[in-house]
Amino acid sequence: MGEYFYRKQFIQNLLYKRRWHRVDFLLSKVRLFPEMSILDVGCGPDGRSLEKFLHSDYRIVGIDLYDETEVKVNHPRFTYFQQDARSLSRFRDKEFDLALSIGMMEHICDRAMLSQMACEINRVSKQYVIVVPWKYAWIEPHFKFPFFQLLPYRFKLALTKMFNLHNLREKVKIDAAYIRNHYQWLSNPEWQRIFVGSKVYVTPTLETIAIIKPKQVHA
Repeated sequence: MGEYFYRKQFIQNLLYKRRWHRVDFLLSKVRLFPEMSILDVGCGPDGRSLEKFLHSDYRIVGIDLYDETEVKVNHPRFTYFQQDARSLSRFRDKEFDLALSIGMMEHICDRAMLSQMACEINRVSKQYVIVVPWKYAWIEPHFKFPFFQLLPYRFKLALTKMFNLHNLREKVKIDAAYIRNHYQWLSNPEWQRIFVGSKVYVTPTLETIAIIKPKQVHA
């Protein structure tokens, strides 16, 4: 139901404009300069619609678990590594001017694993921006259902099966714990305890939050 509606061309056009405004908002919270280096953690096969909005002179390194043959990112200075984000030992301390992660961390439901990723992101980057769904969003961005994230778990399962939300009907039929094991909606203070020293902003789309640690400016 929701997925069919979101595939309409006018909806896609609207979403594109909203993504552009969101990226503009995110980048306004950090320090930018020409030819800066960026680490995209969990870039996905297409850059999660992020790289197309970034300046062409930025050097971008994307990491994810996809095979390199599956990753097609439209940016002139993009390099991809098949890499687990729990250990970024291939990168030096503070090697990147900025680390970004869009729509990934909400899927890392193992708290120890999530903390490892947060520590590594903080180690290799001078500043970072992490975007995850807002716990109190009116429309949950994955399941496209009003306040889905706040419903009792049995209701989440029933709605997913009934309307094939996020195309997960068959998966939750096979594994009733699938949503619990692959999606989480943490509060702002919970995210800040994981990403120590960060600030949290509700993005202009009102469905996600940005967990941001800007570069410190020393006198």
